[in-house]
Amino acid sequence: MKKHSWIQFASIGFCLSIALLFGYSPAASAQQDSDQPPSDNPQCTAENLHGRYGYIVSGWLVSLPPVALAPIAAVGIVTFDGEGVLNAQDTFNNSGMISRRGVLPQTGVGTYTVNSNCTGSATVAGDFAGLTFDFMIVPGTGGSEFSLIVTDSGTVETGAAIGTVANGDAQRIPDEECTLATVQGTYRLLAHGFAPAPGNAPSASVGIRIVDGAGHLSGHDTVSMNGMIQPRDVFSTYTVNLNCTGTQSWIDGRTFDWVIVAGGAQVFFIRTNPGTINSGTFKKQSGRDVED
Repeated sequence: MKKHSWIQFASIGFCLSIALLFGYSPAASAQQDSDQPPSDNPQCTAENLHGRYGYIVSGWLVSLPPVALAPIAAVGIVTFDGEGVLNAQDTFNNSGMISRRGVLPQTGVGTYTVNSNCTGSATVAGDFAGLTFDFMIVPGTGGSEFSLIVTDSGTVETGAAIGTVANGDAQRIPDEECTLATVQGTYRLLAHGFAPAPGNAPSASVGIRIVDGAGHLSGHDTVSMNGMIQPRDVFSTYTVNLNCTGTQSWIDGRTFDWVIVAGGAQVFFIRTNPGTINSGTFKKQSGRDVED
């Protein structure tokens, strides 16, 4: 028995020596486990939404009976205070009828709640007429992006929102200002819409936009209008406001409202000529950063 106990003791000592040789100890293992990040289980609060965001939404108004669909779209900005209060303004297109909501002297004040699982809901009063929407904060963005769906009855409308500041940090500089130089470089264009009369003829386009950072823009598209394909060259000017909204004017008379997001890495736009509906995005592909 004594010989057997001695062998067991020697075996345990040998194992501990090997463990120490490779830097292992139960205490170190416990410390490493405590340093590991928590499980992939997001915990959000109202503070995750803080600062100014640009948003784009599109979809349909549905009336019954009989079923009738009216195309709608909007591009705007919404500012969250991190404590459950928001303020919104946008350019809204309902079947080719243009309106601007939440612009003074009108109001777009509302409230929002955020659940621990990073979903939430919001209501916007004033000339938004009690608009309601549900949203989901995009995982890994720290609250700088969310997707949304309008929950008003008779509406089929979805969209996305991105913080207007650079680096996706909506909390760090919530009131960062934009200038002409915020938008510069080469951008990918994706747009879609309708000519409401006659018959909601659909349209779509893809292309590039080259922006000089000084108020001038050019580009080239491939356009599908009701299934008819045609190329198109684009030449225009643009303006930018301090709150990261802006405008674009083509030499042929087309006009658009902008919202600049992600520090100029992306632009949401909506056409503002009555009688048509068109919205989309520019997404930066190359060019100098704003800091250059």
